[in-house]
Amino acid sequence: MSAQIQIRIQGRIYTLRSHQSEEQVQKVVAFAEKKLAETAAGRSVDTVDLMILTLLNLAGEYLLLQEKKEQDDHEIVRRLGQLQGQLTLEIDDNFGC
Repeated sequence: MSAQIQIRIQGRIYTLRSHQSEEQVQKVVAFAEKKLAETAAGRSVDTVDLMILTLLNLAGEYLLLQEKKEQDDHEIVRRLGQLQGQLTLEIDDNFGC
């Protein structure tokens, strides 16, 4: 069941419906505010531009993490295949199959 939760981002209040707990939503808000502050540091940009720049930064970070995860997944599968091969050889050597 989704609940209505009020949040404040950049001084504006938004009412959301979320299946997540209010605590989790507030963590997301805190993360978003932190990223907005990082993007705004040393810049003079309006709110819309700040939101778009932050969105682009987050999208870039997300895509890099997604790519890294895919590479890690492939490495895990490759390594598991090697280990399976080694185990098969050991079993064959020890049990004469």
